[in-house]
Amino acid sequence: MIGKWRQKLHIEPPAGWLNDPNGLCYFKGKYHVFFQYLPGSADGTGKGKKCWGHYESYDMVTWKYVGVAIEPDTEFDLTGAFSGSAVVNGDTLELFYTGNVEHSGKYDYITAGRDANQIRVSTKDGREMSAKDILLRNSDYPEYCSCHVRDPKVTIEDGVWRMVLGARTLEDEGCVLIYEGTDPDDFRFVKKLSVPDFGYMWECPDMFDLGGNTYLSVSPQGLKHEEFRYQNVYSSGYFKVEDGKLKDFEEFDYGFDFYAPQTFETTDGRRILIGWMGMGNESGYTNPTVDFGRQHCLTLPRELTVSTDGSILQNPIREIYSLRISPSELRSEERWYKLPFDIVVNEVKPDSDCTIEIGKAKITWHKEGYLELSFADEQAAGGRTVRKVRMDNLSNIRIVADRSSIELFANSGRYVMSSRFYPEFETVSVSVQGFKAQLFGLEIRNTLVAIGEALIDFIPDRKGCDFGDVSNFSPAPGGAPANVTAAFSRLGGNSRMITQLGKDPFGDMIIKTLDDSGVDTSAVSRTGAANTALAFVSLSRNGNRTFSFYRNPSADMLLTPEQITPDMFDDCSYLHFCSVSLGNFPMKEAHRTAILLARKNGAIISFDPNLRFMLWDDKEELRRVVHEFMTEPDILKISDEELEFLTGESNFESALPKLLKGNVKLVIYTCGADGAYAANNEGIVYAPGHEVITADTTGAGDCFIGAFLRCLELNGIKKEDLEHTAPGKLKAYIAFANACSAISVTRKGAIPSYPSLEEVLRGGLLT
Repeated sequence: MIGKWRQKLHIEPPAGWLNDPNGLCYFKGKYHVFFQYLPGSADGTGKGKKCWGHYESYDMVTWKYVGVAIEPDTEFDLTGAFSGSAVVNGDTLELFYTGNVEHSGKYDYITAGRDANQIRVSTKDGREMSAKDILLRNSDYPEYCSCHVRDPKVTIEDGVWRMVLGARTLEDEGCVLIYEGTDPDDFRFVKKLSVPDFGYMWECPDMFDLGGNTYLSVSPQGLKHEEFRYQNVYSSGYFKVEDGKLKDFEEFDYGFDFYAPQTFETTDGRRILIGWMGMGNESGYTNPTVDFGRQHCLTLPRELTVSTDGSILQNPIREIYSLRISPSELRSEERWYKLPFDIVVNEVKPDSDCTIEIGKAKITWHKEGYLELSFADEQAAGGRTVRKVRMDNLSNIRIVADRSSIELFANSGRYVMSSRFYPEFETVSVSVQGFKAQLFGLEIRNTLVAIGEALIDFIPDRKGCDFGDVSNFSPAPGGAPANVTAAFSRLGGNSRMITQLGKDPFGDMIIKTLDDSGVDTSAVSRTGAANTALAFVSLSRNGNRTFSFYRNPSADMLLTPEQITPDMFDDCSYLHFCSVSLGNFPMKEAHRTAILLARKNGAIISFDPNLRFMLWDDKEELRRVVHEFMTEPDILKISDEELEFLTGESNFESALPKLLKGNVKLVIYTCGADGAYAANNEGIVYAPGHEVITADTTGAGDCFIGAFLRCLELNGIKKEDLEHTAPGKLKAYIAFANACSAISVTRKGAIPSYPSLEEVLRGGLLT
């Protein structure tokens, strides 16, 4: 099971604890969000040190986890890579963060015992990082500062680099320190900004221009809590900066869960804010997602604009509109809707109390002049109770409710309230009193889901010899369905693997490899009843391979239909499967359940028989089982080695009537280095292969189909388009897949050999 309350629209950690967003930017065609991360500690108190995790997106709607970006691995960040920012500097992304070092001994870690080092690393691709460069140390801060100086926000303007740091003075005064220089190695202290009696520490500063004004965003700690203001353990908000002075602090968010926001500017000039939708353990809240090995999320990206009085307005990014489906007018009687959804209120009765109820969450406009977010059941919201914001009037509300969060934007985003909540089911009751409101479903379906085996291929150190002549084998995670998810993911797509692994080191290796490739492994089960599957590979001189499998049975074969749950397919756009796991074990029926759920969600179903004769005692039984499933997919891929066995025909064109049957709308016929054919109702097309120096063909066919499906997604091809896709377009799609496969065979192994989209576009194999 993926785990209850997994968000559909928000960035969450794949596992572990998430807090502050860091390094927000647009770099080389992608949006990047780094974040504070404890991968091995969902409750934030367990093993491991604070590092930076990393998500990427092409549209700020669908995000892809790409791994840990920065780890605390030097004497300058020994106890944590704390928060920071990013600057795009030509073709390089410069990352800045605080390296935290807590010395052993009897220290208070405020006035002594802590080093706060401001560190820079750079990267050309967002993943491979340079050596660490120490820019500022404790001795570089004003003498009135405590050891708490952190969270550098760096910008470049007119050739001047500016760093804004949050700080705590020895007098327990919160402030920010501003440094400037002509380059990052030349930062010099310029001035301090503060206001009297406003918290003892200002974290996560951000200074930016918007609508002709300059603003300083900070997260002050130590504000006195009030009924309508500063209601959380810690607050976040902004000052106007006028003539070097700070004026009119305003909170960004009056809800339960919001802290440490950061902003960046898009290429079209929008200022975007993302915050941590969470609070530390000192808040007293609980989040039941800890039971599923993860905690916290980030807010939706929010567009910032300025109102006529200079206040900042926040609203969900406009890209959310593209997800809207099924509009419905809300009524006073309860109706049930599936999360996530988007509610718009444009009419309010000003002289009466008005309410919206979403499950056990209640939004109330009190005619006395305040808006309230409350929960009828503390357990359903993890101890969250009531938050209020004073308002002169209410003109409109927008609410985006995800699987376990609510973000409320009132008066065109002038007032915002955010909270986690935990409804028992994905479908919740919604009703309104006194409001006129419309609800839109929100739907994202852009994930390739694959079901079947994930295993360890043992790759020989020599080609062109028998097993007995091989002196060493190197383990490499593989298995055709797993390979397809990795190929799809490495090309920038979202993918999820459904399988079962043993509770053994080989299973751990597979999970890590898939995670590192950006594959969602939340649907991977572990069992002690069997071990992870193994396959020893023999390579001929030209790189072609034969396999020897160890599956008697293996863990994947024991995956049951009951372990396949509908939530695994909520965002499914493609389901891919092969024949290796279709033997007489529970996994065969698990495939049937997956096909049923994917088809119910409108996904394109893809089948690559990927025949492995050595796994079957009876070849006729293999043929019969494959024929059972050959009419199920929308896309059927077969190789030149499989055509005659499955159809009795040696010629692709002659075999087509036996292949384009049932649900099949498109057939792909691969011929290794000789290229590939594709056929639908519009005819047959062919794209040649490429002459390359072959190192290893393991997983090349899986790379092909993963790349082909990713190309369909990139070009917006829907299920109804498959049988009538124009020949010219179809040829381009298989040419793209050929290019990806050609790159992969020049490298050893399967998953590690798969190219990124940038590599394919730069590789010179596309014409």
